[in-house]
Amino acid sequence: MFVKIDRLEFLKKLRIVEKAISENKVKPIIGCVYLKAKDGKITFYGTNLEITMVSTAEALVLEDGVVAFQPQLIDEYVKELSEKELSLKVQGNGLVIETEDSSTEFSTMNAEEYPKIEYSYDEAKSWFTIEGQKLLSVFEKVKYSAATGSENLAMNCIRLEASDKIARFITTDTYRMTYLEQEIDTDCKLNISIPLNSADAITKLLKVEPLETIKVLFNKNYIYFISGETEIICRIIELTFPNYRGILEGATYNKRFVIKNEEFSKILKRVQIFVKNNTDAKNGALLEFSDKRLLISGTSSIAKVVEDIKIDYEGSPLRISLNVKFLLEFMQNLDNEKNIIIELKEANSSVKIIEEGNDKYIYIVMPLALKD
Repeated sequence: MFVKIDRLEFLKKLRIVEKAISENKVKPIIGCVYLKAKDGKITFYGTNLEITMVSTAEALVLEDGVVAFQPQLIDEYVKELSEKELSLKVQGNGLVIETEDSSTEFSTMNAEEYPKIEYSYDEAKSWFTIEGQKLLSVFEKVKYSAATGSENLAMNCIRLEASDKIARFITTDTYRMTYLEQEIDTDCKLNISIPLNSADAITKLLKVEPLETIKVLFNKNYIYFISGETEIICRIIELTFPNYRGILEGATYNKRFVIKNEEFSKILKRVQIFVKNNTDAKNGALLEFSDKRLLISGTSSIAKVVEDIKIDYEGSPLRISLNVKFLLEFMQNLDNEKNIIIELKEANSSVKIIEEGNDKYIYIVMPLALKD
């Protein structure tokens, strides 16, 4: 292989596909970027077998070829160069990167061992488009409440369901659930689970590479995110997702209070200082409602906090214990200047939180056990 390519374009494409790579001691080739030079283009591949990122750049291809290399050192080196153009040559077991003033050789791995990445979305019947920053916002607003770890694999995902020009994104770890609706441009039918690790990789990419219009397609067991010369391919989770509709539609509430998001967030952050290491109930605080007032109390091993707040409360008195961290993770995604509505029922019943006037973004959280 022998190609010449713009240095910044090389770095850009390298950093895109790096987001799909993770260290694999059993199969080290997975920790590599794979380059393929052919027909005046150079294509970059990165994969961990669950998610694959592919991005193509124009280049002067003087000799077709392939190469696989670990990207970290090359990224750091190329970043410090000042030349506009790079020459990439495969010589024996090395990749030589040349500029007008320097020539540096990097070790490579056997490109023939790189996983064969074969995919096709030509037959996809379900698809919609979404702006990259909107997709980033959606993922950020829901992914924190997904289950972590392989023991809850069916919930270790972002659930995506689409119909009637609405895409619904849902996550849950059984202790809480986040539901978000997003209008889309096509009336497609989708019911798939995107692995959380894949959603995290896409989030990291979109934070540094704001892809414009992304076409989201589903074909067989894969979901594709296509934008220009960049393609992301994710294997979906083929396990039954919990019945979230039963939770949304079945819960009833007879108590509610309204408070400005910024005010409530500041109070909860103060309380969290004391309860984040509580040995009885980590992040747990006691909320006591009565006659337009709310007392929030929490303890650490050496101190206790009590916040007394005037609120707009409707309902009979109630004592309930909630995870402060869980509340803040949802509230940080809301407008500080707007009110939030919190609906409750009993000390052992779920709690519903929304931003006032927005029922398209819903948070359901389960209470903690009350201590006598």
